[in-house]
Amino acid sequence: MEEKKEPVKKPLSEEEKQKIKKKKEREDFKRKYFEYYDDVKISDRQDW
Repeated sequence: MEEKKEPVKKPLSEEEKQKIKKKKEREDFKRKYFEYYDDVKISDRQDW
């Protein structure tokens, strides 16, 4: 029987941490922006 070796997770380097953080921030910004923009478009239509 062969022992299954789990892949060893190496700690993330600072560069990888920064990439993940920036990606998350960008996604958060997009989500907030589009929620806000959708609200503006909807209220603009109602004003007509």
